[in-house]
Amino acid sequence: MKRTYQAALRRGLMLLPIATLFTVGPVMGEPTKQNAEIQKVREGVNKILKRGNISSVAPSKINGLYEVMVGPQLYYVSADGRYLLSGNMYDIETREDLTTPKVSHAKAEAIEAVGEANMVVFAPEKTKHTVTIFTDIDCGYCQKLHSEIKDYNDLGISVRYLMFPRAGIGSESFDKAITVLCSDDRNDAMTRSKAGEKLAKKVCDNPVEQHWALGKSLGVNGTPAIFLKSGDLLPGYIPAQRLSAILQELEKNQSQK
Repeated sequence: MKRTYQAALRRGLMLLPIATLFTVGPVMGEPTKQNAEIQKVREGVNKILKRGNISSVAPSKINGLYEVMVGPQLYYVSADGRYLLSGNMYDIETREDLTTPKVSHAKAEAIEAVGEANMVVFAPEKTKHTVTIFTDIDCGYCQKLHSEIKDYNDLGISVRYLMFPRAGIGSESFDKAITVLCSDDRNDAMTRSKAGEKLAKKVCDNPVEQHWALGKSLGVNGTPAIFLKSGDLLPGYIPAQRLSAILQELEKNQSQK
């Protein structure tokens, strides 16, 4: 009996490496297949985009379909790199939007990458919420919003401005934005300029063109464009009290998840 057991054990040990090879083989092969598909996806997307614009490529919830991030935009591309889909993907059973949260996160990261040193920031003594607003010096509702900046700050809302002169690069509004960012006291210059005061033109190394390009990539087509920390956009002028209520409700919902 003892000899039979030992013989069986020896046979099992001899077969173990072979069994292991069969077990490990498919697992080791999967990354190789995925890497090849990702390469095809990149090659396909690069046919219509400038090389280097792709931020990331990852498998989606659907087999054979990859998520391709291009800056703050999300596309779905077939594994062979031939077909590209633009739009939102939903989980029908859970009714979950699988696209928007990822796009919003990418937008938030793009905004944060600018850095507050390159913004005009009006912050309260104690910040409860932070919003980033793409603004135009000559926009009427932007001027109205800024005339109430104290109301936002009093409610604990920190307002960070990025410049988005709607008339485009080289316009008068574009030059005004440069003057504000090149001023020793940006906050004072912003307030005076938005109140209609004509400031002496100033020029320096500035990020106004980068602000404008970022706004375009984030889908800004009007001002004010209010972005939350989540990367979600609230277009247009929103009074301080209403914005505070929205921010509190979103914070409450987030804490309950």
